[in-house]
Amino acid sequence: MDQGIYTAASGAIAMEERLSIISNNLANVNTTGFKKDGIAFEKFLRILDTENLYPGQYKNIPVDVMVGEYYIDTTEGSCKKTGNPLDAAIIGDGFFVVNTEEGQRYTRAGSFMLSTEGLLTTPQGHTVQGEGGDLSLGAGDIEIGSDGTVRLNGNIVDVLQVVHIEEGSLERSANGLFKVKEGYAPLPVESPVVSQGNIETSNVDPVKEMVGLISTQRAYESFQRVIKSFNDTYSQSIRNVGTLA
Repeated sequence: MDQGIYTAASGAIAMEERLSIISNNLANVNTTGFKKDGIAFEKFLRILDTENLYPGQYKNIPVDVMVGEYYIDTTEGSCKKTGNPLDAAIIGDGFFVVNTEEGQRYTRAGSFMLSTEGLLTTPQGHTVQGEGGDLSLGAGDIEIGSDGTVRLNGNIVDVLQVVHIEEGSLERSANGLFKVKEGYAPLPVESPVVSQGNIETSNVDPVKEMVGLISTQRAYESFQRVIKSFNDTYSQSIRNVGTLA
């Protein structure tokens, strides 16, 4: 069978992968602190064994489209004012640290709340970490300084942990959180900038994603047409051979 049909099929599969990612990005366009996914493609040269081909037989090096790498785009989202004193947005580099049953996880979604025990938590109940561990707050006036210092009624309680995560070491975890790949370790951000009463929005640009969705759908349909063309050609050849016989 002609290698062309396999090349077209690999391209169609790659476009399916891209469609899945774009759809997930669009579904999270309003998710606080969401970081969109991306996918890179590469050409893979499959070298044919031509030793057994007779002289003059057609030889070629087919090119397949392969999925090269998935990545998380950590571009900063815009800052949205909420006025809620428990909300916090990181301006620039860094991630908040939260404690979960699976260990420490990281997030840019600073939409926090107080638990019944007075702990600062995520909406899912994960405790936000200060430099001294769980942030325990009571009733009163809560202030989060631009350097991450947390005060209750004017008294310093702790400082929010804000860490730098090396590019390419981020992995998705449950509930919109992130973890780091094995072999990597987050490092404290020396001079974090935190804005109280704000949250970071998703970094998904719906217009760009829709344009990408349309172009990817068209590419997928083109690959399907190529596959159909090859299939029709083979079917016609089989019918012709049967007629000649």
